[in-house]
Amino acid sequence: MLKPKTWHRGMLFVMNIRQHLKFIRILSHQQTKQLINSKPELTYKYLRNYISFDIPARNGLLILISHYSYLQHNFKTDFLDNISSSPAQLWQQYIDGISFEIVMDFPHTVDHEGDLCLLFKMDLVCIYRVIFVIANGSLFELPDDQVVVVSSVQGMHGFEEIRQATKTCRDIQPAQLLMAAISGVGLALGFNTILGIASKNQISQSEKFYFSYDKFFEKYGDPIPQKNFYKIQLPYAETPLELIHTRHRKRTQRKRAFKNEIRERVASSIEQYLIREPLHCLASNA
Repeated sequence: MLKPKTWHRGMLFVMNIRQHLKFIRILSHQQTKQLINSKPELTYKYLRNYISFDIPARNGLLILISHYSYLQHNFKTDFLDNISSSPAQLWQQYIDGISFEIVMDFPHTVDHEGDLCLLFKMDLVCIYRVIFVIANGSLFELPDDQVVVVSSVQGMHGFEEIRQATKTCRDIQPAQLLMAAISGVGLALGFNTILGIASKNQISQSEKFYFSYDKFFEKYGDPIPQKNFYKIQLPYAETPLELIHTRHRKRTQRKRAFKNEIRERVASSIEQYLIREPLHCLASNA
């Protein structure tokens, strides 16, 4: 006998059959053929919680459609094949003899949280990740054509490794460095807005690594009234230097320069995967 949850998912599938068939057609594109062959469950992932607890199945399906449609229209055909088999390095630097890098990957083990991720590595070991998806702004009642939705910001290793990485990288936490990298992704694609999912509807929270999403996203943007999202404008707003105590200004400037370097390097790295001239380059040449 089928369980109630199975019946419920079956009903959702029937109710969204037309959009589901559209999604199947999109996934049959050359860019996603290999991915769907290795991950056939991707086709039905919207039938369970996807990126947030309060996003209904239909909207989850529409987000997936917008994400993969956007990739097909703006990224080279081999983009997903390349990153799903071998993560793409977007930034790398040696500091005090330690290798640090940020790579883009497909979130193989937690793909219900999103469909792309950035990994922060120290000496080739993943210690932090940000998972995200590209969606039409209208799905979140925003005027943007596309937005980046950050659905997960999570540590992947012990606190000692995170502490060491923070200390070595100008006292900047890996999560903040990954947000600089996400800003670089938005810069390369010409996006103006990032959405962060508030703690209340987080499906990525774990008991082992608790992360205060509200406190984190408040540093970058503002909560949307009556919604469980934070709206973050690009580029990120920062406290004017004249409002920072003179004793801390040089330190603040060094931190910002380091994050800006990551942002610019990630944006430049993303460009090699695009099939069009990046929007931020067009703007800079105007």
